[in-house]
Amino acid sequence: MHRTARSAASDEEASGRNRLLAAVAIALAVCAAGGWYLYESGRTARLAGRTIALQERLLATKADPAERRRAVEEIMHSIDRLPPAEIRRVRDALFKRINAMRLESLERFAEASPDERTAMLDEDLDRIRLVRGVMDATDQGGMRPYTEAEVVERAERRKQRDEQARQAAAAAPKPAAAPRQPPTPRPPTAEQKQASEYIDALTKRAKEKKVDLGRMFSRPPGRG
Repeated sequence: MHRTARSAASDEEASGRNRLLAAVAIALAVCAAGGWYLYESGRTARLAGRTIALQERLLATKADPAERRRAVEEIMHSIDRLPPAEIRRVRDALFKRINAMRLESLERFAEASPDERTAMLDEDLDRIRLVRGVMDATDQGGMRPYTEAEVVERAERRKQRDEQARQAAAAAPKPAAAPRQPPTPRPPTAEQKQASEYIDALTKRAKEKKVDLGRMFSRPPGRG
């Protein structure tokens, strides 16, 4: 009788120890997972920061072709190791830099003499080739493509929004039609004229040197 009671107590004690050990193991696993997540998040954030700094230096300085290739390859390899959120951060910084370069080019062109403009345009075309290489490198990792189910779902949501908008427009009271007046064309601003002149000259020079501008300088501001 006493032996049975002692055996039951021993079993209960062993069961309690097992539960305690299991709880400790779970807590350690959670702490390890949390520590790994924090470490990995910090590592990818630092890698993205270094990639942004590298592309800034590359676009801000003149480098020989070999140095350019090495830098672009390093950017591409970094992008392959980054998650989509950090890739977006790198590309956002790149597009911000490209916009600043556009403004710099417009200002330099406006201030340059006719004799200086050809050399300036050639320099800009070289920078555009470099920019396109960096853009391709930052796109190597790619964003996660939409699955077929997501494409169908997005199309269905768009269809529902369009139908709701159509129904709302049909239910809205129709105001009396006012006589239509032809729009008065607004003269281009000085900035628009300057941008148009620069892009026309850049496009002409690009054709002469057989450089593909893509969409980077395809349309000056203010043309829709």
